[in-house]
Amino acid sequence: MRFTDSFARRCFFYGLMIKKILLKNNVVLIMEQMEQCGSVAVGFSFSSAGSRFEDEGFYGASHFCEHMLFKGTASRSRRDISLFFDRIGGTINAFTERDSVCLYSVIPSSEKNLKEALEVMCDMSVSSSFPEEETELERSVIKNEVSLVEDDPEESGADALAEQIWMGSPLEKTITGSVEQVESLDRRALLEWYARRFSDGELTVCVAGKFDESILIRALELLPERNPVVQLRQTSDAKWNPGLFFKKAAMKQVQVSLLYPLEMPLDEKSFYSLTVLNALVGDTMSSRLFESLREKCGLCYSVCSYFTCYDDAGFWGAFATCDQNDVCEVLRLISLEMKKLVSEKINVQELEAAKEHICGEEIMGSDDVEYVMKRLQRCSFMGLPLVGKDDVINSVRSVSMEDVESLAEKIIDDSMRSVFVYGRSLSAGQKKLCRSFL
Repeated sequence: MRFTDSFARRCFFYGLMIKKILLKNNVVLIMEQMEQCGSVAVGFSFSSAGSRFEDEGFYGASHFCEHMLFKGTASRSRRDISLFFDRIGGTINAFTERDSVCLYSVIPSSEKNLKEALEVMCDMSVSSSFPEEETELERSVIKNEVSLVEDDPEESGADALAEQIWMGSPLEKTITGSVEQVESLDRRALLEWYARRFSDGELTVCVAGKFDESILIRALELLPERNPVVQLRQTSDAKWNPGLFFKKAAMKQVQVSLLYPLEMPLDEKSFYSLTVLNALVGDTMSSRLFESLREKCGLCYSVCSYFTCYDDAGFWGAFATCDQNDVCEVLRLISLEMKKLVSEKINVQELEAAKEHICGEEIMGSDDVEYVMKRLQRCSFMGLPLVGKDDVINSVRSVSMEDVESLAEKIIDDSMRSVFVYGRSLSAGQKKLCRSFL
């Protein structure tokens, strides 16, 4: 959303307690007041950082810079930063995704705490100094993290899956980069990436809890002008790879993923219909996948459905881990459950149960300022209306049987299906049997 008038800032109200402001320096500020809370969550989202944007020579730079945000600025040491948040009983953390980096804090509500926390976070976002000694120490830490990811079956499986389904496009890149890529990133390259993607890059600040709006605006307007935030960035580089794929990994079990691409961006109706469909299929203990694969057949401990969305690409589908000998049966049952969504009517009771499950999660989450702050981030990045708890619940409850069935029929296209089997090697006979179920 861009504006061309001469006002220093423009305000848009999305409800009684939610406001979106475009500041004169191109920072987007989104706020949800929660007067009943004694805390506030502040999230700085750098939406032009992340592994998908990294070029040759900068692989792993977004994640490395995320770590270096905490290692000191021109006016604050590493210890100054940590001591401030520890002293007030707050927390500060960060995470890197393929399409963004988020620096966020949760602190007790007071004008003094908010003012000082914003000073520190703004300093980290524009004046991190990347001290040489700290950079080398953190390089060692990050290499350990990369090795930890490679040793973790779920983490390494997620990276292997992304590499397969997005092969040939930037989304295939790992978030952390490889050990070799981390070793090759020198301080000059990190400072260049930090300047381009953090201190000058696109910035959306989401705030939820009890706070003084004027303190937020004054602090953020002191930041230098930066690149305008791009809403729903569309590219031609997100390539989806359908088919059946096997990859060997040194682990005791096997991961089975059956996925379908999503047409992005999702509108509001499609998003909430997908959320209900997902809960019905595999996001609860009473869901179809959990009942079929775990409760009735005892084939796996972990089974679920889930979806992942970027500006221009996304997918929805099922995931399960199982014994090597059960892979074919697991894949057969997952495939069968997907086909039933198109060939059979959805039960009214299970539809209502799925909707109420989501509403219950939203009611509980709405008391958590971090949860609400991240909901604002998600809605902003996906181009969805910025709404509060009551509107979310109303949207979920308004999803009809026809909405879910129509969406399932649209998504479940076997010609675009991607199946990824990751773990212990299967025999030629097992692979042939897997193909027969698809």
